[in-house]
Amino acid sequence: MTGNCLCGAVSVTIDARPEFINDCNCSLCRKVGGAWSYFPSSSVKTTGNTFSVARHDKKAHGVEVHSCEICAATTHWVLTKSFKEQNPSADQMGVNMRLFDPDELEGVEVRFPNGKDWAGEGPFGYRRMALTISDSAPW
Repeated sequence: MTGNCLCGAVSVTIDARPEFINDCNCSLCRKVGGAWSYFPSSSVKTTGNTFSVARHDKKAHGVEVHSCEICAATTHWVLTKSFKEQNPSADQMGVNMRLFDPDELEGVEVRFPNGKDWAGEGPFGYRRMALTISDSAPW
């Protein structure tokens, strides 16, 4: 599957449909407009020029969020160098599933973690029940 930013200059290709999508309400996810699925870095290919930002409102930031240099649409995130140094076996990328046509995502579960109130350890709570993308329940 391949998704594109608004202007088409950046594309993200994944090897398989996601198992689920997290539509988190933490300040980072809300403000960059991300709805994430997670993949090993070897199963994601990106093309085009992006710029990246890492949050600095937290003591330890684990991801750099990438956006298109032209239209600024958020495309994906990668783990920061410091996070990988502290977690050598970590190998994950987040792909913004909003880049993909919803028809391609039919049947995928969307989860709504409550990242806003998450303390940073342990599992997320959820702010509402999950839904499955379909014609009758569009995302």
